[in-house]
Amino acid sequence: MSEHIIFRRISDEGIIEVGQNQHIRSLYFGNDAKQSCMDLFQPQRLVLTYTRAMMASLLFQPQPQNILMIGLGGGSIAKFLLQHYPNCSIDIVEIRADVVKIAHDYFNLPEDERIQIFIDDVSRFLHNKNGRYQQYDLILIDAFNHDGLSESIKSFEFFEYCFERLDNRGVVATNLWNKVSDHVRDINQTMQHIFSNNVLNLPVPDRGNVIVFTAKHKPTLQYPKTNSIANDLKQTQGLEYSDFLRQIKRANRWRSLGRLFV
Repeated sequence: MSEHIIFRRISDEGIIEVGQNQHIRSLYFGNDAKQSCMDLFQPQRLVLTYTRAMMASLLFQPQPQNILMIGLGGGSIAKFLLQHYPNCSIDIVEIRADVVKIAHDYFNLPEDERIQIFIDDVSRFLHNKNGRYQQYDLILIDAFNHDGLSESIKSFEFFEYCFERLDNRGVVATNLWNKVSDHVRDINQTMQHIFSNNVLNLPVPDRGNVIVFTAKHKPTLQYPKTNSIANDLKQTQGLEYSDFLRQIKRANRWRSLGRLFV
């Protein structure tokens, strides 16, 4: 059955559409790239592979409490975290108010006191130290528009602000789209510089996404029980954490980091 559009809106901020194919509902920003998906039968399930790959950050920070999300989309990751970490608090920065409304209206994002949403430019938000916390132990960056990566996350200053707002044992996971126009190599080099080469890449299988994990200190990305954590997380959350761990090892072998995983 082909997908049909159940919502469409054109504004100064661009086109936003919601499509549905049987029990899968998807969010679009004026092109064919799916920004978010929801299974109507299992609203907390992470349908898109790249969203599951972003959760590989939990291999290095398995008990996040204060979480910052940059970019909301349909709220899939937020719902997943609320389900599996009932004591966490999530601050979300989203530039478009209409995206927030659609996440509530079409993608079951709950009105929940554990979530606080800020309609703001993310660099201004970080620089002004807005939000409920001065530092976060997990920062998830998934900021796209119809042209690809949001311009707001391509600057050197943006990642400096992320470094400042990250807890000493915290992890940043950044979703990049691996095409020339989005300057992925330049952004990766910027992160390596700011985070002192404490960087690991996870290419998403069969996708153009690359998830980049960064931390202030090398021991954060050398967690000695990573394999057992992967098994535990797979049991409790049902995601393919062991597969992601193997892909991280393979993708970063050239960094001579394979020996760091036990």
